[in-house]
Amino acid sequence: MLEPEHPSNEPDRTFRLIDIIRRIKSLILLSILLLVIFMIWRQFFSDSAEKKELTTVETSSRLEKVLQISELSTYQVTFNGVADVTDDSGVLLYHTAYNAQVSIGLAMDQIKVSIDDTDPENKLMQVTLPDAEIADVNVDPGSLDYIFKDRNADTADVSVTSLPSCIADAEADCRSNEELFTLARENAVRTVEALMQPFLAQNKEYTLKIAGKGGAPYVS
Repeated sequence: MLEPEHPSNEPDRTFRLIDIIRRIKSLILLSILLLVIFMIWRQFFSDSAEKKELTTVETSSRLEKVLQISELSTYQVTFNGVADVTDDSGVLLYHTAYNAQVSIGLAMDQIKVSIDDTDPENKLMQVTLPDAEIADVNVDPGSLDYIFKDRNADTADVSVTSLPSCIADAEADCRSNEELFTLARENAVRTVEALMQPFLAQNKEYTLKIAGKGGAPYVS
């Protein structure tokens, strides 16, 4: 006797398999889409941060160039002195009276500008200046006058041989005069303020700070 035929379950299994495959594909596509979205947002924020940092760096660099090409020799003084000229063994040959122009300035390539814009409404621009130093000593040859201890030192080239001693004497005396360097620093600050004024006028959220090494105030 023949057994009655039972309906086959194969179509149901086939449909369930197809449904599972579709769901897997959907999950894969969704995962890929989420990954793409994540990468786009990550790239967007990364580019924005890099652009912001680059803008800050570029601004600092441009402001540095403005200061570095400007005249910041800051202070000149006319100095009158008397130098002792000796021979190689240290024996005094003569005294030389002289007039000199002494320039006190800054090493331009050491000027640095940094910007802190962590607070968008109160940004800080710091200009860091190097120490003031003697930049040049120009002795006037026509001002030289001599008092000879050794008459044999009165030669035709005495005005040339006496110049190094006059320069050294002027440098030594100026280095011991702190007031000259204070005036030079004050002039440097005023010059920086004037040069940065156009930028500050257009960017009112910035505050200017002028500092020396280690962030200390440049003028006490």
